[in-house]
Amino acid sequence: MRDQHRQGERLPEQTQPVGGGVVPVAEGDHVGYNDVVPFVPNTTPKRVHLLVPGAWLAVAGLYAAHAAIVIPPLLLLATASLLRGGRGLLDRLMLATGLLLGATCAAGLVFAYWPWGLHPVAVAGTAATALVLAAARTGRRPQLPRPRRSDALTVAAAAVVALVAAWPLARAGAAGRLAIALEGEDLARHASVFDAIGRTGGYLFADRARAGTMVYAGMIDYPQGSHLVAALLDGFVRSSDRASGSGTAMLTHYLAYVLGGYALLALALLWAAQWIAAGALTPARRLTLAAALAAACAAGEMLELLRFGYPSQVLGLAEAVLLLALLVRPLARTRDQLLLTAALLAAVGFTYYLYLPPLGLAALIWLATRWRRVARRPVALALATLCGLAAAVPMVRGLLFTDQVSALLTAGQLVLGRAALLALAALVATGLLTRRGRHSRIWRRYALVFIPCAANAGVLLAGQHLFGVGSGYYANKALYLVLALLLAGVGAIALHLPPPGAALRRRSLPVAVPALLAIVALTGAGRAGPYHPGAGGNWGLAWLQGANAERRAQAGVLLRAVARFGGPAPVIVVGDDTGYQSYRMTLFLSMLQRTSGATAGAVYIHLPMTSPGRLEASVDAVPGPVRLLALSDAARARAEAVAAGRPGSRVEVVRV
Repeated sequence: MRDQHRQGERLPEQTQPVGGGVVPVAEGDHVGYNDVVPFVPNTTPKRVHLLVPGAWLAVAGLYAAHAAIVIPPLLLLATASLLRGGRGLLDRLMLATGLLLGATCAAGLVFAYWPWGLHPVAVAGTAATALVLAAARTGRRPQLPRPRRSDALTVAAAAVVALVAAWPLARAGAAGRLAIALEGEDLARHASVFDAIGRTGGYLFADRARAGTMVYAGMIDYPQGSHLVAALLDGFVRSSDRASGSGTAMLTHYLAYVLGGYALLALALLWAAQWIAAGALTPARRLTLAAALAAACAAGEMLELLRFGYPSQVLGLAEAVLLLALLVRPLARTRDQLLLTAALLAAVGFTYYLYLPPLGLAALIWLATRWRRVARRPVALALATLCGLAAAVPMVRGLLFTDQVSALLTAGQLVLGRAALLALAALVATGLLTRRGRHSRIWRRYALVFIPCAANAGVLLAGQHLFGVGSGYYANKALYLVLALLLAGVGAIALHLPPPGAALRRRSLPVAVPALLAIVALTGAGRAGPYHPGAGGNWGLAWLQGANAERRAQAGVLLRAVARFGGPAPVIVVGDDTGYQSYRMTLFLSMLQRTSGATAGAVYIHLPMTSPGRLEASVDAVPGPVRLLALSDAARARAEAVAAGRPGSRVEVVRV
């Protein structure tokens, strides 16, 4: 039993005396053996009647004072104080973050139909009421554990990643930020969805007619959990329920939330790796693990998700990592575990449902292994089942009622390096094959959870190969889930080392030495190692360099066009000497002018980018007036030829 404790194993179900009663501490409990589990009587109805109106008054007062930005952190702390599990403050906050993400995504179905939309007072007041009622129902009083030293280490490592991610955007002006965003065309569509949700007050599929005037029709049924969370937070940041003023200001706000999602992904990976491997970690090993993961997020291929503009995938990965960590090392209380599992499944389903099938299967595997305990909580099980079914709503809509099935065979530029992935998988596997790994229930569950995630990517890769589309766009996105799970499990390497107690007695190297070695290895110092983009160096250095001169020039053209032409009409189509730049710049210009819906016909036409007749087809796809922006003399001549073939003044040509 002492060996199990050293390895982070969970002891069989036992009891602890608490406040005049006995509370069972089940297998897998993260409460320390000397910690006290709080037990208090239910909150009286009288207190509920006082707390609910008090919460609404506090929310309304903060909103009226333009200080609504403090409300989300307060709700996070309040949620964390009512959860149980974990030994430190960061553990509790990460659990609360997962719960709130899932609750927000699911509640978006309500926001889309009730009369208040995403108004901060209505949303926060309802959330506070739910927390008060939950406290009354469970008998839990607010209580937070103390922060631990490891919490500071984890937050500091995540802050370094956030600084690297934010640096090129923070030091650039509006043109520089737009130039960086231009690297990936997807970001224009995501920003338009974020803006449209802020203006409509909910998921776009709830009002298809209105949404069609704001965004490309193909995005109306796209999973919008990340956009809803960002739009909701934006209302608190600005203490307003109205959308941001100009398109440029809107993009600046959205880029901040994109960076926040990446910082959350890094924090989730750092936390999950320590949550899973805690029993095998000494202070030196914990520092090394945090340094290695921070280096991987700040200089590795994860940064490609920022460069190409995939905010939904980034937040979906963060939610998936939180869920996988809880499935590998579950909470002691079955009710809390069910609630968090269901919430995170809902979060993934509404944010990035490509990851929902493997994660749902992993959750079912956990449920099968704990069925007897779960069956004793029928109410919690019913609510969790309801949330799990709700999580599948976006996927069912996308696969059955739109053309998103065919998109699975799309080819793309995003390719995850196979060599680095295989090397990381081999390292983690060697830890699982040690005697300690084979006998560890935690690491056996990790291996079991890994199987559906790897199988999902394998099936997509095989399908891409079968249909002759190379490695494939979504197959590589599925591989990113495998990469995230491997990074969260990299602590298995510590299983090769002596148990923590023995390691502490024989420690000879300074604590910082292994951490520095991990940073050197994972950042590719000396231009060696797997973490290299095609342009040389490493992904962190490439990201910090910002946009190239061509992108900055294009951003300047777009901002001048917005300032010069301002209004939403007529539709503007950019013409240049290469078809793809015309497509990309038209896409971003329509986002900045908030004309994505009206311009969609000119952008999304079924002709190759370099087709000679693409400009004519774009003009013909717009029923009203069109303004053609020519970026060169040759482009102006071609645009004038197009205008000459359309009688009247419907087509205007402008040389920029």
